[in-house]
Amino acid sequence: MNIKEELKIIFIYIVLGVLWIYFSDEFLVAVFNDQEVILQIQTLKGVLYVLITGAIFFLLLKRAFDNLRKAKYELQEKNKKLQVYTEWLESGNEALEASYKNLYEQTEDLKIMIDFINNISKETFADVDKFLSELLRTAYKLVPKSDYGSIYMIKEDKVVFVDSIGHDLIKLKELTLNQDILQIVGEKPQIIDNIISYDKEYLNEEQFKLLKEASKDIKQSLAFSLVVGDQILAGVSLDIAKESDLNFRKESIETLKAFSNLAESFYTFQRYNKLQGEFQRDIILSMIKFLEIHDRYTGGHSEEVALLSQQIARELGLNEDKIKDAYWAGLVHDIGKLLIPKAILNKETKFTQKDYELIKKHPRWAYKLLKESKRLDKIAEYVLYHHERWDGMGYPEGIAGQNIPLISRILTVADSYSAMTSKRAYHKALDQKAAKVELQNNAGEQFDPEIVKVLIEILSRENKAI
Repeated sequence: MNIKEELKIIFIYIVLGVLWIYFSDEFLVAVFNDQEVILQIQTLKGVLYVLITGAIFFLLLKRAFDNLRKAKYELQEKNKKLQVYTEWLESGNEALEASYKNLYEQTEDLKIMIDFINNISKETFADVDKFLSELLRTAYKLVPKSDYGSIYMIKEDKVVFVDSIGHDLIKLKELTLNQDILQIVGEKPQIIDNIISYDKEYLNEEQFKLLKEASKDIKQSLAFSLVVGDQILAGVSLDIAKESDLNFRKESIETLKAFSNLAESFYTFQRYNKLQGEFQRDIILSMIKFLEIHDRYTGGHSEEVALLSQQIARELGLNEDKIKDAYWAGLVHDIGKLLIPKAILNKETKFTQKDYELIKKHPRWAYKLLKESKRLDKIAEYVLYHHERWDGMGYPEGIAGQNIPLISRILTVADSYSAMTSKRAYHKALDQKAAKVELQNNAGEQFDPEIVKVLIEILSRENKAI
C-alpha cells in the first residue's frame, strides 16, 4: 500500500464517520421523541461504530502485516538466491584465476621456446657442449619447480657431464661412469625418486663417494634420455631439493616431452648433416607439439595446412623462398591458440559469442610472438592475416581482395579445407567432394577464387593418380 492509498482511506473513513454521527443523530431526533430512548440508541450506535472501526482497523492492519510478512519472505528468498549466486561467483572467480594462471604458464613456456630458438646460432650448431648447456637451462626454465639440474653426453659408452645447475660441475666431470648407469632413465621424461640411491648399485665405493660430494641432496628427479635411432646420445636430469615440499607434476612431463624433440632434432641434424632449413622445420614442429598438447583438435592439422600451402604456392609459380614461407607459415598459423584457455578450445559444445571473440584474437597473438624471432618474423604478417576474407568481412583488420598478402590468402584456403575435412566438436568431417563444393560456393566471397581453383586442381590430380 502506498502513501496515496493510505491518505485516501483515512479521508474516506473521516468523511463516513462524520456523516454517520451527524445524520444518524438527525434521524433519531426526527423519529423518536423520548430522550431516554434516543440516548440508549446512541449508546448502541457508539458501540456499533467502535466495532465497525475496530474491524476496519483490523483489516487494514492485517493487510499491512500480511504485506510485510510477504515482503520479508521474498527478501529471505532473494537473500538465499544472492548467497547461492555469491558462492557461484566465488567458485567461478577461483576457476577463472586458475585459468589465467594456466594461460600465463602456457604463454611463458612459449616465450621460453622462442628464446631458445633465437639463441641457436651457427656457432651452436658446431658446438655440442654449448647447445647442451642451452638445452639444460631452457628445460630448467620450463619446469620452475626444479632446484638443480645436470646434462651429460655419451662418449665411447661413458657418461660425460657437460653442464649443471646447483651441483659441483668440476667434480661431476671427474667421474668416469659407464653407460649402464642410465638404465633407469628412459627416452621419455619420467619422475624418479631418490635417484642417487639407485646409482649406488652401479658404482664402486670411490665413484659413489665422488658422486655424493658432487651432487646436492636430491628428493626427486625428472629425467630423460636423448635417443636417435637406438642410440642414447645424451641425457637431462632436473632435480628437486631433498628439503623441498614440492613434487613434479604430470604437466612437467608433458612439457618436456615436446621439448625433448628439439634436442633429438639437433642430434639428427648433426648425424645426417641436414640443411639448416630442415632443422628449423623440426624446431617449428616441436613448437606445434606444444599446441597439440594444448588443443586436441589441432593434431596433424598444422602439418596438413603447411603441405597444402606449399603445394598451392608451387602451383602458382612462386619462387622457392615464397614456397618455404608458405610451408612454415602453415606450420605456425595457429600458434596463437596457445594463449587461449584449453577449456574453450576443447569444448564439446558450440562456442559462445564471448568464446569466439577470444578465439579471434589468436592471429594477433601469433603475430606478436613470431615477430620476436629473427628466423620467423618474415612470416608473422602472413599468419596475422590468415583469417581475412576476400570480401573484407574477415578479421583482425577486415582487409579485402589483393590487399591481403598472397600467402595469407593461400593459408585461408588450405586452413579452411583442412578444418572442413576434420572432425570437430561443432561439426562432422566433410568428405573431399563436399569440401570442394563448399570451397567453390564461397569463392569470390570468403576465398580468393584463383587459389580455390588451384587447390581443386591439385586435389583432382591426386585423386586421378590414386
